[in-house]
Amino acid sequence: MNWHRLDREKTVDMINSVKSAAEALLFSPITSEAKCTRLPFYTHHLLYRLTNFASLPTFSMDFIGDGEKFAYLDGSALPILQINQMAGLNLTADTVIPYLNFFFLNVRHEEGEIIVLKNPEEATTIDLYDDERREDINLQPEHAVIEQNESGSFIVKTPIFLDGGLINAQMTVDRTGHVIVKSLGMMTSGHLQ
Repeated sequence: MNWHRLDREKTVDMINSVKSAAEALLFSPITSEAKCTRLPFYTHHLLYRLTNFASLPTFSMDFIGDGEKFAYLDGSALPILQINQMAGLNLTADTVIPYLNFFFLNVRHEEGEIIVLKNPEEATTIDLYDDERREDINLQPEHAVIEQNESGSFIVKTPIFLDGGLINAQMTVDRTGHVIVKSLGMMTSGHLQ
């Protein structure tokens, strides 16, 4: 992602907007940095990251916001779905996979971590990936099949890494941004078992 650092005044405004009395000591304009990046599926909202460099290790929190109001990405789908309703989710064949990458990066799943793979061979080196790779929301799978049905939902068929295994998956994303993942079968060496 291409992050842009907020100036001091905007950083102070963001800290004041997101901190509660209980979190007053987490972020300070002196020891913290705020930055933002554009998301291709939102027109008026950005992804914001607030980092406290005074703690060891450093501590970051991510938010979606319009520059004045911010929704904390708490690991559930709720903040994303609320922003989708308010901001108007702009899903197209070009933005549905970046949305899935973003969704899976920020929403914890009962099944475990989900990563959309560029190709099935990536599964063998997935443990070597760092945060930069995981945050590449614009990564496009080489052989993804993207279709849109009559209701406006997108159906994406592509390999994913799910809780330690390579799965050929079908993911449905409706117009409000709800995501349903269906396994089409386990894969080994790029082939279905």
